[in-house]
Amino acid sequence: MLFPLFVYGTLKKGFPNYARHCATAVSIESAWCWGRLYALEAGYPAMELPEQAIQAIGTVEYKLDAQQQGKVLNFEPPRGDWDMVQGELMYFKNPNQEIPPIDLLEDFNPGSDKNLYERVLITIKTENGLVNAWTYMMKDGKHGGSRLSLNQEGVAEWKNSDTGYIGESQTAASIL
Repeated sequence: MLFPLFVYGTLKKGFPNYARHCATAVSIESAWCWGRLYALEAGYPAMELPEQAIQAIGTVEYKLDAQQQGKVLNFEPPRGDWDMVQGELMYFKNPNQEIPPIDLLEDFNPGSDKNLYERVLITIKTENGLVNAWTYMMKDGKHGGSRLSLNQEGVAEWKNSDTGYIGESQTAASIL
């Protein structure tokens, strides 16, 4: 079973952390979710999600997490001040090998209350319809970044490809 992952920042194709962490994805397509996107001073983005959009929190059982994608598909606009966030949907064939390094990069340790990011299951929209996928959201809004303005298409899209590289021995939390 393939592991679906929605990425919106340095993990996108052509961005600083793609080659090291996502080059093994078996497919990549444009995708969108509801959220708020922030630019952090550290040079990478953070996303907040509406509480009602979160269907599950990630575990270390990556193959079981991959099976979670069949839950309810819900892409109704949330109440409040939320934006359409543009990113990429990637599918990984070997989640037990491919997802742990991404969890480490995002400073996500399943079951820990000290995570910087949480890996959560949400519904996203692709050109082919709705799908549930995992993504990383900033935990508890502890980012201190500035909210991104919407582009001409009316979506929030992080384009800062010149910064945001997180070195091999670093995590997102270590450079904040």
